[in-house]
Amino acid sequence: MSVVDADYIGNLDILSRDIGDIEKLAAAALSDEPTDRTLRQRLANTPAELTYAELTDHHRGRREGETELADLLDPTALAQLDEWRAAQRLPWDRSDLLVVGITGLLGALANLYDTQVDAAVLGGLSQLKKSALLRRWERETARLPIDYTGPKFGGPAHRVKSAGHDIGRFCTALNQIRTGTFEGSYWDDGRRMTGLATTTRSGLPFAQESDPHRAIALLLKHWAADFVTPMSLPLPGWTLLCEMPDPALRKFAHDAYANAGLNLRSGVLTPGLGVLATEVVIRTHTHLAAYRSTGTARLPSGTAAKRTEMLLAAHAAAGAISLSKTAAAAIAGQAAMAARHLNIPALLRIGMLALQVRSDTAAAPSWEELLAEQAATWSLPEAVTIADLLETGRSQLRECRSPSDVRRPAAAL
Repeated sequence: MSVVDADYIGNLDILSRDIGDIEKLAAAALSDEPTDRTLRQRLANTPAELTYAELTDHHRGRREGETELADLLDPTALAQLDEWRAAQRLPWDRSDLLVVGITGLLGALANLYDTQVDAAVLGGLSQLKKSALLRRWERETARLPIDYTGPKFGGPAHRVKSAGHDIGRFCTALNQIRTGTFEGSYWDDGRRMTGLATTTRSGLPFAQESDPHRAIALLLKHWAADFVTPMSLPLPGWTLLCEMPDPALRKFAHDAYANAGLNLRSGVLTPGLGVLATEVVIRTHTHLAAYRSTGTARLPSGTAAKRTEMLLAAHAAAGAISLSKTAAAAIAGQAAMAARHLNIPALLRIGMLALQVRSDTAAAPSWEELLAEQAATWSLPEAVTIADLLETGRSQLRECRSPSDVRRPAAAL
């Protein structure tokens, strides 16, 4: 803690004492009780019209001889005290409210018009699909087993019917490329069936790459080429829903991907852009404010906690619109379309920020908790054993005393 901060705290301490003394005198006068003459005289002799420097010197003189808290603490405890003071919650100023309001409004509008925003993102990715790089990757990854479109696994939504296009099932997709064999599951008359294939529908063998590094490169290139298409890729783990025993769940997973347009682009990339924009704006604002006030962009603990609160408030606005739109679509009977409007990145970020805010605002332990913590030391088994040994020793000393050692009463002399 700097000297300026110590003087500021010292001035507040003296002023709070004076206010307390004035309240004591006023309470005594109102209750017709005798007042403290020493307090009246000291307050009457308090100098007035002092500058801040003169007032600080005067208060320093009054505090001479008093024990400071810093004098009672060792360096480690003093460092912990400074860290605790720096971590205290800071109030928001007008600029903070303005930034959170703007980012929250933009996030809410992005979720309200999520379909239009995703269409704009798709337009940009379509231009990327025409690039020479992605066209070359598409040619290099032709005839991979994960692209099998035979019976039970074909159609425009074939990517959601097997693990080959699910980034959440990376190992399964990689194993198909290394073995050159397609493997998928489907249900027929309530029984789960396994589909295997080693050739395309035209009879050509699937491309195979046994080397793990080259197989990984082929898989990533294929996923990148498919990601920029209108159908994109399924959400991580979404293909597992199409393999569940419940037919209603399988239909929902298929309809959400094939008809409602819920995929990796619309479910993660598009809403993730809004989350990223909110993070960038608020973080830039807080670091610039810290740089203007302290000369460094590094945030103290209290400012970092305030930044977390601001992020939570801004993301919560976007999450609220997302949940409202999802609930409205679900009530209207559009379950697949309802899932399409769920902003998964924002909701995950809100949960993480809520936990962080709870951790930052954790209350200090009460006096009872501190007493119990300190008293727990005396309930250790070692302490109990020592106390028993001492009591045993006292008993043995009393038993070993001879009658001659006991003083006789004075009357017997």
